[in-house]
Amino acid sequence: MALGTMPTRPALLVRIEDSDGCFGWGEVWANFPPRANLHKAHIIEDVVAAHLAGIRFVEPRDVQDALRRKLSVFFLHVGQTQVFEHILAGIDTALWDLALRAQGVSFAEHMGLSQASARSYATSINAEDLEELIPRHSGFGQTHFKLKIGYSERGDREIVERAAQLCPQNARIMVDSNQSWTPEQARACLRSIEDFSPFFAEEALPADAPRSAWEDLAKATDIPLAGGENIYGVDGFLSMAGAGLRVVQPDVAKWGGLTGALDLADALPADVLLWPHFMGSAVGQMAALSVSAAVGEASACEVDVNDNTLRTELCGDAIVIQDGFVRLPGGPGLVVPPDPAQLERFSEAN
Repeated sequence: MALGTMPTRPALLVRIEDSDGCFGWGEVWANFPPRANLHKAHIIEDVVAAHLAGIRFVEPRDVQDALRRKLSVFFLHVGQTQVFEHILAGIDTALWDLALRAQGVSFAEHMGLSQASARSYATSINAEDLEELIPRHSGFGQTHFKLKIGYSERGDREIVERAAQLCPQNARIMVDSNQSWTPEQARACLRSIEDFSPFFAEEALPADAPRSAWEDLAKATDIPLAGGENIYGVDGFLSMAGAGLRVVQPDVAKWGGLTGALDLADALPADVLLWPHFMGSAVGQMAALSVSAAVGEASACEVDVNDNTLRTELCGDAIVIQDGFVRLPGGPGLVVPPDPAQLERFSEAN
């Protein structure tokens, strides 16, 4: 991965049950470092769970608001305010799943969607895998392919050129440098690939780069800028859209859960796209896909091209790409619950 080689693929799921025995599943961002899942699980068990017990809500946002009032100072005290956001995001998704399940409706039914599916795109394609993965995912009907650049000795332009040659007609490529460039490097690298017309360039600068740096880069390139997996709060996203982001990418496991992403979709200017970020298990992946489905045809959700049994086996065949789309669950709830045998298989205790 962009942050280094990982010995395992960590994930953290949260299951919430109400007094009637109804339950919901969510996912807390825990991709890095290797034991991030354990750290955040301990925080949920030691700090957050007691404040969830007995809580009542009408909408999942009520619980986020209540926990922020009660616990924000705790996490400010220990310097982990963003870890708290990750936990709140997972809880929100679990409560959406629980509430829909209790009502006996699917997300698509609840939202009145005419199409119970979400457009997907292929993501995290490494330079050494272009020839294998782009044709494979073209066969799934996907038409957008996001490349990792900024790390290869071969050079970014060569990677993009090879990918463009492999893409089917009318397909688009995107690039993701994972915050690895300085403003000078970003301008030079994006200028070198502009003639391939990437659909967007993701995290071309660190998320905390000065607003002026983002504004300058947006003016210096014809490639639309994207970002969002390291942005927190609707106001934070709107500020970055004002600084030049044309595609925002909230992560349902990292900030806001489903509630935050839907609120952001309602608040965005008409000329800014929302394409959810996600990299994790089938639980969070389905929640992220649901955001794209709710936003509509202008949105697509990324699905990692790399092997990930937490996505392909944990919840059975919940994530199947066909004609470029993934169908949402037809039964009550937001997600397909994990298979108990697979949970046992992947459990950290094992």
